[in-house]
Formats: sequence, C-alpha cells, structure tokens
Amino acid sequence: MRKIIDYTIKRIGLLVGVLFITLFLLNILNISLRYFWGMSWLWIPDFSRLIFIWAVFLGASILYARKEHLEMDFFINKMNESTREKLSLFIDLGMTIFLVILIFEGYKVSIIRMRIPFDMWDIPTGYAYAAVPVCSIIMLITTINKLINDFIKRRRT
Repeated sequence: MRKIIDYTIKRIGLLVGVLFITLFLLNILNISLRYFWGMSWLWIPDFSRLIFIWAVFLGASILYARKEHLEMDFFINKMNESTREKLSLFIDLGMTIFLVILIFEGYKVSIIRMRIPFDMWDIPTGYAYAAVPVCSIIMLITTINKLINDFIKRRRT
C-alpha cells in the first residue's frame, strides 16, 4: 500500500509543479499585456485563482503524506517514546475524524458552488471548491495507512 501512495504522491507532485509553472507564466503574461499593450485578458485572474487553489491543496496533501507539513514538535520531542506513540495515535484518530468531516462538508459546499460561476467564465466555482474534499481524501488515505502500519508495528512488539 505504501508503494502505491508514494507513487501517487510523486505524480501529484509533478502536477503541482506544472500548476505552479502555469500560474507563474499566466501572471507574467497578464503583467506583460497590461504593461506593454495596455490590455488584459479578463479570464486570467479567475483561471489563476483556480490553479492556485488546487496547487495549494494538492501541495498540502503531498506535505502531509511525506510528513513534511509544518509541525510544532518541541514538546513532543521532550516526551518519552511510549507517550509519543500514544499522542501520535490520538492525533491520527483526531485527524481521521476531522478529514471525514472535511470530505462531507467540502462536498456539500462544492455542490452548492456548482450553481455559482466565476466572474468572467461560465464555469462553476465548485470546481475550485472541489479541491477540499479531493485533497482531504488523499490525506485520509495517508492517515489510515499510517494507523494500520502503526497497529501492525505494535502487534509485532
């Protein structure tokens, strides 16, 4: 299971790289059009917003899966191993509950936002809001895999 998750995270990482490069180039294009020709394409800000939202949420999913997301570990490092393991289990169970709620509520908001278009497009803003449940699913799979691996590790010792 870990190999599948690692492979998927690696592919998502490539997608995030493409999204950030696209976002950068779109903003350069928009700045150039305004500066040199005094015009602007009105669809660029909405498209940039859509790309930015997906890049941020997918990036957060990658960081979470790689355990590189921002973490306050000063007090955790001061604890003994047994307490650390219990706290880790508590945090992972709490995260699982939070992610399940985020998936369902994010889905509800995405469906509601499917009736509301972007400012300059006739495309629903729900596609941007869909990043929340999709990326929460990725994080939930990662969390469940970690819980299973920790459970197996505890059973062996």
